[in-house]
Amino acid sequence: MREFPLGRSVLSSLAALAAIACLAISIVPASAQINAPVYGECYLTSIFPAGGQQGQTIVVELSGSNYGYFPGAKEVIIDDPPGITVKDLKLKANDRALDATFVIAPDAALGRRCVRVLNERSGLTNMLYFTVGRLPETLEVEPNNELSAPQTVALPVVVNGRVDPQADVDGYAFDLKAGQRLLAVVLAHAIDSHGQYKNYGFVDATLQVVDAQGRVVAEAGDTLGLDPQVEFVAPQGGRYTARVYLEAFDGFPQAVYRLVLGDVALATSAFPPGGQRGTTIDIQLAGPGIPPGTTQKVAISADELLPLQYVTAELAGAADLELPLVRGTWPEVIEAEPNPAAAQATTLALPTTANGRIDQIGDEDWYRLPLAPGQNVLLETTAHRMLRSPIDTLIQVFDAAGKKLAENDDGFAIDYISMHDFRSTDSRLVFAAPVAGDYFVRVSDQAGSGGPRAVYRLGVSMAEPDFALWLHPDNVPIWGPGSTAAMVVKVNRWDGLGGDIKLKIEGLPPGWVGSENIASGPQSPLPNPYPPLHHFLTITAPADAKPGDFVPLKIVGRAEVNGRAIERPIQPLTLYYTSDTGLFRMTPVARAAVAKAQTPWLSTDVKEITVELKGKFEIPLVIHNASDLKTIDLTAQLATSGVACALSPPQAVAIQDGKAVLPVTLPESITYPGPYGITVALRWGSDIRGGMPGPCTPLIRLNVTAKP
Repeated sequence: MREFPLGRSVLSSLAALAAIACLAISIVPASAQINAPVYGECYLTSIFPAGGQQGQTIVVELSGSNYGYFPGAKEVIIDDPPGITVKDLKLKANDRALDATFVIAPDAALGRRCVRVLNERSGLTNMLYFTVGRLPETLEVEPNNELSAPQTVALPVVVNGRVDPQADVDGYAFDLKAGQRLLAVVLAHAIDSHGQYKNYGFVDATLQVVDAQGRVVAEAGDTLGLDPQVEFVAPQGGRYTARVYLEAFDGFPQAVYRLVLGDVALATSAFPPGGQRGTTIDIQLAGPGIPPGTTQKVAISADELLPLQYVTAELAGAADLELPLVRGTWPEVIEAEPNPAAAQATTLALPTTANGRIDQIGDEDWYRLPLAPGQNVLLETTAHRMLRSPIDTLIQVFDAAGKKLAENDDGFAIDYISMHDFRSTDSRLVFAAPVAGDYFVRVSDQAGSGGPRAVYRLGVSMAEPDFALWLHPDNVPIWGPGSTAAMVVKVNRWDGLGGDIKLKIEGLPPGWVGSENIASGPQSPLPNPYPPLHHFLTITAPADAKPGDFVPLKIVGRAEVNGRAIERPIQPLTLYYTSDTGLFRMTPVARAAVAKAQTPWLSTDVKEITVELKGKFEIPLVIHNASDLKTIDLTAQLATSGVACALSPPQAVAIQDGKAVLPVTLPESITYPGPYGITVALRWGSDIRGGMPGPCTPLIRLNVTAKP
């Protein structure tokens, strides 16, 4: 068993997106247009092959984006279980791809790792997955498009392939005896294989099995999420061919996959789908070739940061598909079947998590919840957004007489930072009991799904103010020793949390400097009825740092609720550039890495500024590494709510003796007094998914006061 977080992706499209309010600057003609480095340079687009067998040594190609360069590649960093040694880094001719030799230990833990490239040009990349399996593995050999000339493979096998170019079809031929069972499954969505540019999102493959006469004997599309799976018994002996292609025959370079072929088992579900932190649970496995009643003991980690861990079936010769398990906070129960009506409801106490399953289409599960008058409870399901369960839950609350009092279908709002595969269909409901008595909660499915994979977790607890923090990016680039870069912290306030949340970078080694910020709310001393979701933090590298140096980032938020202190660690997010707007994955650690300086960088002695609404102020700056520049384009930045940052045009500021002064006028969009965290940056792109201000100044606290 191994542990690692995963979350969901997000919707395939979002309509209108609010713009970030940025500090307006008066404009003079620009004679110097030095742009900040492109965050896309830090981007790893694909790994091929996407996995290898225990004990195998293979050459792996790591590819960058159109902006992604790996010159000065220093290291491939692999997070999570040990067992892979990396050596022999070799850059390709265009510096946008890197070959690395992965030496996989014979006893390396099964499952995925996150892989990143550390290099001098752009620091540390985002992460992508590499899988360690137990079955024999091979690589696709082109050309294998024509049914008359497929690639021949021996079973069982995992084929690492790639559907590219656009109309590519990959064929693999093998022999079966009459009556021999075959499992064929494409693992692409399972390893988060996704595309770049154009309209590419997750890899959505189709799988066919064709007999020697060219007849399609089995075919599948979206079986396991977007991954196809077929299982059949050969009606006669002979040559068969598995064919893999993408929907609309729209192949692309990042469309990598792992094709499992053979008479093998594959665990596709685990029940219960989670457990309380620090406990050991028995899970029941199900899937093709899994013997009925197969169970496995799993220790649920006590780690309080990551919400998920993963488990692989401990069955010799089984294919490797990691199954998510949620780490819970409260005591847990399993629904007591049959419970299809209120009279058979499973009784729950506060707080608790109930593990349930929609066993067949139309199934519904009932729970009894004794409540005191006025007791305010939170009911929420976890199914689609973390477990990749196919169900769309509906929560309904009834009184003892059968009257429906409340319901919720899709209770989780989607914004640009999303950790899931699609628009979440999980439910969230806050309910206040009007009188003392038993209340009944019904959980049902709106998607017409059922079966072993149709699992959910129903959390029932007191509704109390709380918050969560999300960090983007989890690989903060600092372009130049001694310079500063910024990152965005997203704050989710839940169930009435209205006070200040203090944000702080902690635990940095000597010489590194992190910032603090305040996320003010509607109950702050200077209340803001529309508290921003996003806030900047900055980190400054030591002047003697070297390109390739990096440090882990520990960021915490602290708030007070009714005299009780709440502290929450931040959850790092890695970015996937796809057509799915704002697709992220949760990762176990965030880091800041130093890259080579590409531009001038900025500093200031100003730490705090006080100004009235619509007022004006100036920020004196030191311009480092400016060479013979006479002017430089600068802009003041403020992270607020939204995806895009509708920047005012940069101002060309004169440089004299390595110094400059930036005049700023607060825009009309700043309508409420309060503390704000701002930074001065070079000309910068307008999309905070695409990068943070950098090089920039350390964070400046801007105290905005009401006019007298």
